[in-house]
Order: sequence, then C-alpha cells, then structure tokens
Amino acid sequence: MSQSNMQGKGVKPRRPLYWVGGLIVVVAAIAWYGSWRQPANFTQPLKLSTPPQFSSHQRDTIRIGVFNIHGCKGRDGKRDVGRIAQCIHDLDIVSLHEVRGSYGSNQAYELGDILGMSAVFAPTEWRWGRNDFGNGLLTNVELSQMHQIPLAMSGRAYRNALLTSFRLEDKTVQLLIAHVDLAEDRDQQLSAVTNLFLSLKTPALLLGDLNVKATDPRMRDLMATPGIRSALAATPGRGRDWVIMKGFRTVSAAVVDNEASDHAVVQTELQLLN
Repeated sequence: MSQSNMQGKGVKPRRPLYWVGGLIVVVAAIAWYGSWRQPANFTQPLKLSTPPQFSSHQRDTIRIGVFNIHGCKGRDGKRDVGRIAQCIHDLDIVSLHEVRGSYGSNQAYELGDILGMSAVFAPTEWRWGRNDFGNGLLTNVELSQMHQIPLAMSGRAYRNALLTSFRLEDKTVQLLIAHVDLAEDRDQQLSAVTNLFLSLKTPALLLGDLNVKATDPRMRDLMATPGIRSALAATPGRGRDWVIMKGFRTVSAAVVDNEASDHAVVQTELQLLN
C-alpha cells in the first residue's frame, strides 16, 4: 500500500511512548516515598482488640512478661507468630517490642487472637501507608485509659512509651512500657522513661527493652533508689529487657532463651507488698 493510501485510510504514525516512562517515574517516586520511615500519630487513641477477661486481677500474684519479638522473626530467619505465642502462653500481662503492623492488623492482635488475650498496638513508625512498627501489650485484665508518650528522636528510630494502669486485688497498679533506642537517643530516652517511672505512685511496674544492662551506672543508681527493685535481680542470664517494680516482691523469675526471636523472653510472677 502506498503512503498516500495509508494517509487516506487515517493510519496514524507511531509516536514515542513517553507516558510509559512517566508512569514508571511516578510509581518509583511513590515507592521511594512509601519506604521512608515516619513517626506514627502519637495522638491517635489506642484501643484494646477485644474486651479483657477480667475487670481486675483477684489472685494474690500476677504473671508478667517482657518479650522483644523481633517482628516474630526467629533465629532461623523464619517469621512465625505461633512460636512467639508458645513462649508467652501462661502470662497475665506481656509487654511486646518490635511488633510489626500490616494492612488491617498487626502482630499484637494476632498474638491476642491465638492466646485469647486482649491486645493493643502502640505504633511508633508509619511506613508503606500503614502503622508498620511499634510496641504492643497483651492483657487478661482491664486497663484504664492508655497514653502514648513520644520519646526523644533525632534520627529515624522512632520510639514511644505507653502508660496505663490496672486493678490488682484492691489496688491500682501504674503500668509503663517502653522500648529505648540502642544508639544516639538512648540516654535521653532512658532518662525520660526512668524519671516518669519514679514519678508514678506505688505500686508501679516498668516493663521493656531498655537496651541497657544491669552493670550500667544509670541502672545502678536507679536500683539504689529506696523502694525500687528489679524483678530479675537474682536471675542469671538477664540482658537488656527489664521488669522494674515498686510495691511488689518477686515470687519467681526466669529469662528463657528460645528460637522464636533474637531476644530471650522474661517471665516473672509478682506479689504486692503488704
């Protein structure tokens, strides 16, 4: 067919597909922006996934745990929420750290479903259009209003503390959980968390991955404060995860190694002082 015949039939010449290149650039820009860590909305109200089993804890002892679950990623590199649940199945309250979120759910809620416990997710990082990372709490007992407290942040390792309370026998126990940064912001964050704990009325508990060992001078000073004790003071193998208390005594405590995470799980049984 001649060129004149092609023109007569309205056949258009090919044009460069500039729009394809533009679309690729837009998609790449969205992906790049979505991958950036940003602070979560710390003013967003926190809610329990389900109503707790009990309005107050009536036994004379309570089982408390701390577990940095490492996003449920075990030493073998596999993610398995079920393995994490097996490590904490017999506890009343568990502080969780390095909890991962997903679209519509999060690992704290998943663990709550498996264990039949109420769960709360306190996100610290927003990424990929969702609350992606943060602290969690599992409980069998009703909690009061929960408050998120942003901690000092100079880099992109965002951190918060969670403050609430619960009833144990006829007393109100103040509960503070936190995950302190390992690097540049650790000193400021640790000071903020410990000072807040010292200001709380007795009885009170501080649970968390504080990224500091018992030999650190700051922790020695804290433990020298009248009325302040570590539930793990006589426990071998303790690391950077803590149960710090005032108004309690330790009935039993253990630091249990496992394959479900890169951290041991801290398990304690505590009793109110008379």
